[in-house]
Amino acid sequence: MKLLLSAARPTGSSLWICRSCRGRGIKYASTSAPLSTAAQQLRTDGPARTRFAPSPTGYLHLGSLRTALFNYLVARATGGQFLLRIEDTDQKRTVPDAEERLYQDLEWAGIEWDEGPNIGGPYGPYKQSERTALYREHAWHLLHSGHAYRCFCSPEDLNNRAKHRAALGLPPDYDRKCAHIPKEESDDRAAKGDAHVIRLLTPDKYPVFKDLVYGLVRQRKDFTTRPKDQSFDDPILLKTDGFPTYHLANVVDDHMMNITHVIRGSEWMSSTHKHLAMYEAFGWTPPQFAHVGLLLDKDRQKLSKRLESMSMTELRDKKGIFPETLTNFVALLGWSHNVRSDVMSMEDLIKNASLKFTKGDTVVSLEKLWFLQKRHAARYASLQPPKPSNPSHDLEELAVKPILKFLDNSASHQPDRFPFYNALPEGEARFNFVRSIVWADAQNYTDPEEFISRNNYFFVSPTAEELASNAHHIKLHNVPSDLTHTIPSSSFLLFFQNIGEIPEQDWNKAVLKSWITSIVDQGSMMSIGELRKEEKGSEELEALVKKAWAKLVHGYIRWAIMAGRPGPDGSEIMRILGRQECLRRLDAAGKVLLAREEEESVVAKDGVEAGL
Repeated sequence: MKLLLSAARPTGSSLWICRSCRGRGIKYASTSAPLSTAAQQLRTDGPARTRFAPSPTGYLHLGSLRTALFNYLVARATGGQFLLRIEDTDQKRTVPDAEERLYQDLEWAGIEWDEGPNIGGPYGPYKQSERTALYREHAWHLLHSGHAYRCFCSPEDLNNRAKHRAALGLPPDYDRKCAHIPKEESDDRAAKGDAHVIRLLTPDKYPVFKDLVYGLVRQRKDFTTRPKDQSFDDPILLKTDGFPTYHLANVVDDHMMNITHVIRGSEWMSSTHKHLAMYEAFGWTPPQFAHVGLLLDKDRQKLSKRLESMSMTELRDKKGIFPETLTNFVALLGWSHNVRSDVMSMEDLIKNASLKFTKGDTVVSLEKLWFLQKRHAARYASLQPPKPSNPSHDLEELAVKPILKFLDNSASHQPDRFPFYNALPEGEARFNFVRSIVWADAQNYTDPEEFISRNNYFFVSPTAEELASNAHHIKLHNVPSDLTHTIPSSSFLLFFQNIGEIPEQDWNKAVLKSWITSIVDQGSMMSIGELRKEEKGSEELEALVKKAWAKLVHGYIRWAIMAGRPGPDGSEIMRILGRQECLRRLDAAGKVLLAREEEESVVAKDGVEAGL
């Protein structure tokens, strides 16, 4: 039986071409900007072969996505390859659809693998369940070379001995009972079918290794002088069912697949010593290791179930997170960079990738996630028209359609919730309406529900009660004391009476801006006419008056159209709402203004009469 056990790693067939070389990888950003020292060093070391090796016992979450992303970025940044390997040897805990969901989630996030179960490669198969014969061969090699031994202890025996040791205050480590069974006896019992596992015979002292993040790492426990309790750290390599444990399969696969860098969570750091012991036993050169800290919540506790189990489906479908928002967010969890902004596309992440990972654990803040969502939405809005070259940048798919879905679902349950929107014809009219709102306020987009709430005035007209409770005062501020500060509502509304003369075909942002400017100019000229003779012609005073009128007019329009709520520029809001709706809202607001003026006049008159 021929084993691939030489120190030289195998080479693949020259006929196979990786995915990125086939032109299916993403475009690279320009490398003209200076890179950090860490980024330059990574590229100096040459092409890296990295891998992501998930177990299909659950779905992709933040921690596992971060591991995949870090490995992907290092491979892409160095011109190497990124492999996907499915570690499915734990058959009892396998979730039926986890593997397929894994492919979908990684592809959605923009992480493409060059070799893997569904696309092949020169080092396949890429599912551990299809490589069991290989693991058994390597386990037997360690057995016959004296670096491993068979253990015939039953689970019950091990459990009883562990309890006995615990009662004596001793650690529950294995006592190496079966390590002293003669080889002939061990072979004979195995041939007869006695159930057994194969354990690694650990060295008296584990190898010291240099972690790319933490530096030199030494095993705390030194077995050079064996303690009296006779406890041994001999991990199981091959289980009774013939399937390998993580330790054996991981080492064999990483070597056989020519992996150069292993980037994984710090929870695996304690296992690295065992893995290095196996590399030495096989006579292989190990890859380089980089361990990244755990993800913690704001209380510096391990992520709660709410965050840790946040699957890609929930983030994508329920939260409406964009792919690059998520990869940008995840990349910042434990990675240091010298880029001026934290807002980075996948191209930016590849361009600036390095192994400068943060020592220690990282706190996850969802506020950062929403901040990045807004920034990427604004970036995508600036990339168009008409369609972005990258589908993952398409705001119509990422935001417009999810908003339409939310609105239509709401309408079916609450028909009166969005009356203005519901009055629009279904189909293209509603699509264009929502699309215009998204483009106008993209810099504030987070998710459909929050975005609709923020821009509610587009879908629901302000009521008379709402306008009255937030009444706008027609008053100039920060102007000379000898000018009229409070302007009668009836006089002020005269400036707006000609808006109805703008025809439907001319109802656009430029024309509306010009109309608003003309109101500001007319009002300014009226007030400037009140200045004393010696003050007239003063550019500073005239600029002050014009600024006050601009603030008054824009503020009034915002109050009349949207009850004073924050949002895009007033002329843009009016363009989106359309001529008919704007005329109706301005008319309703004018009536509220005149009613308030009449009421104030009555109150003032009553006060005068009472004084008499």
